[in-house]
Amino acid sequence: MRIIQLREQILDNTLLQQTDADAVLPYLEDGEEVVYSVKRGSNNNEMCLKLHRQNNFIKVTGSYFVGIDWVKENELAIQVSPKMNDGFEIDYVKMLNDALSEGDNYEHLTDLVTIHFDKPSIRVTQQKDLLSIFLITEYLNILQRIAKKGLKKSYYVVEENLQNKVKGRILIGQNIHKNLVRGRITDNVCRYQVYDIDSYENRILKKALRFCVNQLGMYRHTIDTSVLDKKVRFIMPYFANVGDDVSIRTIKGFKGNPVFKEYNQATVFAQLLLKRYSYDITVTGRQIIDTPPFWIDMSKLFELYIFHHLKKVFTGTNEVKYHLRAHHQELDYLLTPSQWAEPYVIDAKYKPRYKNTGGISTDDAREVSGYARLSSIYKELSLNEETAPPIKCLIIYPDQEEADHFTFTRTQEPHFNQVSGYVRFYKLGIKLPII
Repeated sequence: MRIIQLREQILDNTLLQQTDADAVLPYLEDGEEVVYSVKRGSNNNEMCLKLHRQNNFIKVTGSYFVGIDWVKENELAIQVSPKMNDGFEIDYVKMLNDALSEGDNYEHLTDLVTIHFDKPSIRVTQQKDLLSIFLITEYLNILQRIAKKGLKKSYYVVEENLQNKVKGRILIGQNIHKNLVRGRITDNVCRYQVYDIDSYENRILKKALRFCVNQLGMYRHTIDTSVLDKKVRFIMPYFANVGDDVSIRTIKGFKGNPVFKEYNQATVFAQLLLKRYSYDITVTGRQIIDTPPFWIDMSKLFELYIFHHLKKVFTGTNEVKYHLRAHHQELDYLLTPSQWAEPYVIDAKYKPRYKNTGGISTDDAREVSGYARLSSIYKELSLNEETAPPIKCLIIYPDQEEADHFTFTRTQEPHFNQVSGYVRFYKLGIKLPII
């Protein structure tokens, strides 16, 4: 089996290197296209990657997704890594850790990762296993939030052979087999309920935590895991009195209570992690592993990352609103600084190419300008549609020559770089963490 390696954000119809193209050609007819897509919001076919054969050439069109999938199952796979044009590799683990330090972001993790468990797994080296460390990062951040609030107690059933007492209901068949036939006439096998933290739910979380701890050791020589190690040290004492003896059947069939959102979310991630390792802890820690095909939405991760940085500056209540719905549309952010003169409609665009040009694409300009012209947004901001000036628009994009944080403050509005050809339209770069 062979894996073709690509970087993210490949320009439209880029020719695949001939050695890689030769590997793909047997699986595509001339003129045939293969499109890898996922569900994102209301769009069921968000493109991750496209391959197109033209004569004896393969053209590739990339997007803002990284991941791995099959060209031909069990024969040829293709992997897209978080590596930009300049050769540096994005530290998506740090981006995710920073993003999840903002509590509101936990409401927006849907569709960030898409995993195809229905397809055969792909054998990769531990260094190329993007999925595991991504899931571990999400899971440990959620678990840390739960631990800070304290583990939830709940009722669960215990079966125990008690000496000289009865509790709950005696299990007649088991009691005869274990006690009466052996002359232990004062002992009783009983089934009863307990209200404590050692529930099946917490046991599932504990089991997944053990998998995380085992696997983290494999990444210490390739990425900085110090933040995750610190989270593990914080979490572990809270689970000291929780076992991890839970059956695979219980793990697969367990349904969390939607009333407890964080617990429900943690259970889903625990089940994903355990399923990803086939419920076998001996699979963790290996240099060569099998991963299901998956796609990670880097543009959404960038949105979450920018929201975290905006919230670090604008700490007032509702100064930054994320994914505000207006007229069947969703803005990235609506910024209403309490100490600035005017609000902003802000959009995060995961497009490093914007640093090399004074302008932006026409589609992006139309999209953000359209948000800023919605009547519902004017009402949200208590502005008069007839007399108020056009709402300011700001696009934030990656730029490795800028600071890794916003240098402005919530007390004084800065002079953003104006986009040429547009009125009250600006853009701002921010440096991404790299490996």
